[in-house]
Amino acid sequence: MRVILAPACTQAILVLVAGCSTPAASPPDTRPLGNVTSSPRECGLISAQAIRIATGLTDYKAFGTKTDMGRHFESCTVSKGSGIKDEEGLLIEVFDPSPISPEGLEKTKTTTQGNDLPGALGPGFAARRKNAQDQVIAFVYGWTPDYKRLLTINLVEGAPGRDSLADATEFFRQLKPLLLT
Repeated sequence: MRVILAPACTQAILVLVAGCSTPAASPPDTRPLGNVTSSPRECGLISAQAIRIATGLTDYKAFGTKTDMGRHFESCTVSKGSGIKDEEGLLIEVFDPSPISPEGLEKTKTTTQGNDLPGALGPGFAARRKNAQDQVIAFVYGWTPDYKRLLTINLVEGAPGRDSLADATEFFRQLKPLLLT
């Protein structure tokens, strides 16, 4: 027995099959972050454009803190929402003094399977971990040679096609000379 389909049936079958196929993965987003301190800025220091590229967020709120009567950058939290308790996209913090001992930093590096930063960026390491909401966080911890100051970059992975660990490292590379000198 031979079945012959009318052209309209053939088209309908092709549409159904095409509709059921898995969508192609979006190509990697390899745009450079550019100058992470260019204007316009959030928290008085961080480029809004770099934030949008790295986090994938177009609608976000940024909250920053400064010390010494507003003269020194302390932190910048970028959230996907209107409140400071909302889901974070990016968190940059400077600790002076560092709350983590050299031994604690080494333990964190070991438990997260962190990799040393390239020589020119070190001392420090980059790794990934999961937060309480089961989101993957790419992070970089870097410190002064005397361990007195610590700069941390935490970036929630979520921007389609981005390498969040590379972006966190690029934020660190550009901010280290400004924040850890």
